Amino acid sequence: MTSERSADDLWLDAMEARQMGETLTFNLLREKTLVANPEHPDALMSEVRELFKETGPRGDRPTKMSLAEAAIGLRKCRTVIEIDPERDEAWAIGGRLLVDELGMFEEALIWWDQRRIIEPVEVIPLVEQVAILTEFGEYAEAADRIDNIFAEGKEMESPDPRSMMRLRTLSEQIKRAASKDVDFFRPQDPDDDGWIRIKAFSGRKPTTETYWLFFFVMPLIWIEAILINRVMPADGFATMVLGFLIIFASFLLGSRWVKSQVHKLNRPAHELTRAINSELTSGEICIPESIRESKLYSTLRDRRASAAMSRHEKIVDNGEKMGRQWKLSIPNWFTESEEE
Repeated sequence: MTSERSADDLWLDAMEARQMGETLTFNLLREKTLVANPEHPDALMSEVRELFKETGPRGDRPTKMSLAEAAIGLRKCRTVIEIDPERDEAWAIGGRLLVDELGMFEEALIWWDQRRIIEPVEVIPLVEQVAILTEFGEYAEAADRIDNIFAEGKEMESPDPRSMMRLRTLSEQIKRAASKDVDFFRPQDPDDDGWIRIKAFSGRKPTTETYWLFFFVMPLIWIEAILINRVMPADGFATMVLGFLIIFASFLLGSRWVKSQVHKLNRPAHELTRAINSELTSGEICIPESIRESKLYSTLRDRRASAAMSRHEKIVDNGEKMGRQWKLSIPNWFTESEEE
């Protein structure tokens, strides 16, 4: 019977083959490593990375992995974590599989809280939880997570630039919801006004800021530049600087206007996305059949990961209706006092 030692030796040979660019040999040795030890963490993580070969584990585009592949990848991440709980990569990829590839948001909340048991001072689990809670309108819980990150005496790690940018965006969204009477869309309520907005815009695709900047703001700036060139004297450094400042200010104001307009126009798309996410995480349906036949619905589905949409199809085929009282299931949060 092959020993644990021989599995490690096989993996060392596999790594040498990969460094030499011998892909077929590497794949064969990796397979032999897992035969010798089905729970070899390095070999398992190597297979999980293969699922993201088109985008990379940190890629932003949805992958084309199948539902079975995503489920197997998640199982392998769980296996690795059981062996090595401090394996950061397994936690990160498993979290992405749960949210982006499978749409299991409630499970993801539990996943990241389990990570906090291992690393209580790490910021990323809290950031991921804030993103999920904000998506489902749980603003009070999300705000508590943010407060936990920046609270005095917590000794939390400093957020990396990407996490800080996400936190700022999410904080702004939470503040807007708290400062005004925001009509938050509750897809589980068939009488919610959001369904009226979705139906009204169901025949078109979501728009983009780039489109509005190119077709509305840039032509106005070009016209402005031509008028400035004709009205102001051509010579003089001060004139050139003034013209630049006018155009720059126009661009900033135009960009802000475009952002607000695109947000308003895409609100039905965001709300329908929330409805799809609610169906994915609950396993129950709330979207009317007439909406499922629309261009907006088809476009949003085409932009999602194949595995998540395969799960979604099974949920829709099952046809179990979501109750009006449905709510995102929030776990009992881990706290540092519990660890002590």
